[in-house]
Amino acid sequence: MSSRLDGKDTEILSIILHGATIPKAEIARRVGLAASAVSERIRRLEDTGIIRGYEARLDGHALRIPLLAFVFVTELKPTNGFDTGDALSKVTGVEEVHKIAGEDCFLVKIRAAGNGELGVVLDTEINPIPTVARVRTTIVLRSILEGPPLSGMPVLAGRFEKHDA
Repeated sequence: MSSRLDGKDTEILSIILHGATIPKAEIARRVGLAASAVSERIRRLEDTGIIRGYEARLDGHALRIPLLAFVFVTELKPTNGFDTGDALSKVTGVEEVHKIAGEDCFLVKIRAAGNGELGVVLDTEINPIPTVARVRTTIVLRSILEGPPLSGMPVLAGRFEKHDA
């Protein structure tokens, strides 16, 4: 994957990051390039893996799965080759699984319809995983900011070599 991005590439990435359905003609207008040039740049960003895909962000409340929780999982050692992270990624309602440093081994972001459903998932899907030693759960009372991945990066400025096209 190349990191040879110029200012136009970072502008395009910022626009796509905050509105992946914006037409390429509109992106071209905003960055001052021809639509064909923007299409070629986006294709290159996809081919090199910088853009890994496009996704919709859904409203859990509107879908009647309003409970958001973070589950900290401590793993038994040795695991004897068992992939705890993979097992956690297959649990009902899991949105993200992260291998972390510190007292715990994994941080799991999970959604559920309510406390009862979350309890069932913990009892029947997470705790029975053979390498799970301990589980701690934190329930989100209110989300202040949820954004797409890397949305907190200030236009990715200064992260890549600058080349004008």
